[in-house]
Amino acid sequence: MSKPGYTNQGFWFRLIFMVLYWLVLNVAITVFGVLVILVSLMKLGSKHEPVTLLSWLTGVTLFLRQIFAFLSFEEEEKPFPFQPWPQVKSDEES
Repeated sequence: MSKPGYTNQGFWFRLIFMVLYWLVLNVAITVFGVLVILVSLMKLGSKHEPVTLLSWLTGVTLFLRQIFAFLSFEEEEKPFPFQPWPQVKSDEES
């Protein structure tokens, strides 16, 4: 006879990490929103591409993807800082 899931110690550790990442998710969404506004304003008021801000925006987007994958049980690996920050692929590498 198998034990129910709530007796599994790994489940409780994952639940704690899920709550922590849910809190981090709220902060990351705020950062994402601020970056979207900044990039939009830069594109509106300038001819130049805000390359650095776009790179940060892409990094935060990938980080949000990792958090959502962890929270939805799609992946077991914990996002940053338990693995490296998501790397943004550069289109300039030709």
